[in-house]
Amino acid sequence: MEFEKRDWPDLQNKALRAILVDDLEQAKRLLKQDDGALSGISELLGKVIDKPLPLQNLTAQLPQEITTAVSYTCGIGCQMCSSGFADRTSKFDDYKYVSPEQFDEVLPWIDTASLVVYVGTGETLDSPHIYDFVKKAKGKPTTLTTSGVPLTKEKVKRLIDSNLTTICFSFDGITSAGHGSGSEKYSKTILNRIDMVQATKKELGVERPHIMINMVLNNENVDQLDEMVDLALSKNAILLLLSIMTPLNDDLYKKSIFTDFKYYQTKINRSIERGNKKGLQVKFGNANEIKNSQPCSSVDRMLAFNEDRYHPSVCCGPIKMPIKIRDESPDTYWNSFPFRYFRHMHDQGESESLPSACDTCWEMHPLKFAKKMQPRQNTFEAYPLYLEAGKLKKNNQWEKAEKNYKTIIDKSGDPTWKGRAYFHLAEQKVRKKKYPEAYELFQQTVKNYYEHQLAFAYLYLLMMILGENQE
Repeated sequence: MEFEKRDWPDLQNKALRAILVDDLEQAKRLLKQDDGALSGISELLGKVIDKPLPLQNLTAQLPQEITTAVSYTCGIGCQMCSSGFADRTSKFDDYKYVSPEQFDEVLPWIDTASLVVYVGTGETLDSPHIYDFVKKAKGKPTTLTTSGVPLTKEKVKRLIDSNLTTICFSFDGITSAGHGSGSEKYSKTILNRIDMVQATKKELGVERPHIMINMVLNNENVDQLDEMVDLALSKNAILLLLSIMTPLNDDLYKKSIFTDFKYYQTKINRSIERGNKKGLQVKFGNANEIKNSQPCSSVDRMLAFNEDRYHPSVCCGPIKMPIKIRDESPDTYWNSFPFRYFRHMHDQGESESLPSACDTCWEMHPLKFAKKMQPRQNTFEAYPLYLEAGKLKKNNQWEKAEKNYKTIIDKSGDPTWKGRAYFHLAEQKVRKKKYPEAYELFQQTVKNYYEHQLAFAYLYLLMMILGENQE
């Protein structure tokens, strides 16, 4: 299952996309052919003649870190795997790895980056093209993340020949939830692979690739962190990078540090401090400790190409932009309105202005994430009420539909359903020409459901009409 770049959307989506990349003349031409489905957008578009584009000042240089998946297979079967390999070895029947042609489409982004990271979705070394992909970075810093299981001496030599800068081993110690499920045999295998890399480098008289270890923390391996520091030092690693296991189910939650976040936070920070004092660089993201909250380390810095390579992510989390990469330049895409608005939301630095996914992000706000992860008895189901509201709206029973949408906003624990409900309330305000109220409701729409393309088009035009956030 290859994701196609040229599966151009219908006329309405083309028009919305044109708005979001600031091509308002193209949007007008397209909407002349519209059957009335976007009459609200057409009306607003006619009101923004000669008005300044929204958030023009929030452009940015192209991302300095490009992260790209190259393989969609993995044979380890880790319980904690968020990529879907816990119970399978391949994500797709007909899509095993990125082709050279697909990778070349990312080269315009790589050419301007300062760091290229070759990482999951699956096992990086499963890709038969990985050595050529590393070479295409043209000597700039590169990091390849692997479990280490498929690594052989011949592959190490080929990585050295490809000028790989750093090889990062995903190794979590002894834990049933981590890589290798806590098997002692697995641990020995990975440590032997690290030794093999260092021995091969010595044999060839080279210093790179450097060794880096990524450790995913849970409550079963926190007490091994000091030991991992000493192990990394003994293996001449340059960095121990820490992240937190994000639980996918109740069983994983019981093994996570979120069962008693403050307790484990204190223990982890002590170990980080100890490791750095001993001369090893130990990091949690870009920080030297796990804080209750911290600014996002990814905004304006990275772009991640994962499964759908024409729909990249701005971070390691769930934020998706409402438009895909098409044929425009990287600069046009990177500085399109959804990216500018994302910067605007983060520039505010307040919980109320952040996307919901960012406000409870495990890296930005671990304490809030911990609270979000705690089991709750919320039996409310938004879907049936949402369907009913749609029927009521279609039958011009707006007051009853509005009541349903507001109930979803009040009771649903899922931000996506909240965002969808906010959208319908906002669109109704547009119909009544209550633009300030609509503007605020569309803000809530994209806060909760960031990939809502139509909401973004409305927000764009309302910002122009109301003169909001132009500086």
